[in-house]
Amino acid sequence: MLSLLVAGCVMEPAPIVIYEDKNDSIWLKFDPAATGVGHSHPVAISHERMEKILEGILVADRSQIIGTIKGDETDWVTAFTPVQIKTLAPLLSEALRKASPKDMATFYLIIMDREHGKLVTSGGLFVRGRRLYFILANFRTMPSSKIYETTYEVDTRSEPLLPTARFQFALGFRPTRAWIPNGEVRGKDGYERYLDESKLVIIDLSHLFAESGATSSPARPSALSPQP
Repeated sequence: MLSLLVAGCVMEPAPIVIYEDKNDSIWLKFDPAATGVGHSHPVAISHERMEKILEGILVADRSQIIGTIKGDETDWVTAFTPVQIKTLAPLLSEALRKASPKDMATFYLIIMDREHGKLVTSGGLFVRGRRLYFILANFRTMPSSKIYETTYEVDTRSEPLLPTARFQFALGFRPTRAWIPNGEVRGKDGYERYLDESKLVIIDLSHLFAESGATSSPARPSALSPQP
């Protein structure tokens, strides 16, 4: 009985802050789904390459997707603004460089829109071998979106993978040569389902950076400590 009570009280490790202000947060968070040997962290991906990754992340209204999700008919838009890409890239590179095999790099971004007010973009990413898994849970979503049949404003900063508008959009990637369909990886070692699979893209780093040689290299583990 005592052992069961102790097990039930186990808490996840506190997130490691890479960057944080009143609007934006980039954290390393413990990933309970990192089974087995875990993710391929720490890993070194330059901020220039991270910019290329972020530039390739696309979203489409799920109600407007026609045919196959990779089809040219789909009306894709970029998930991040140029300013967000320049800001995020070095911070996510730093996060992956400091991550342990049980960590995921997460982001939570707020922009203010004249018409809709506060909008949230959030998600996470990790590397397994030569594959980068990118999850976009929210894309310019109002925190007062309808969630589980209840409409109210929620603060999901501590839960960046929690979607507040579950079926609003689907995720894509360009160039498509580097985009691995989830079906090709599902059920294999290292693949776990993170909520709605339409919000997960798997990127083949070898194909994405084939023209410039090696994609990434293990970084020396460094002390994981919160940064101001």
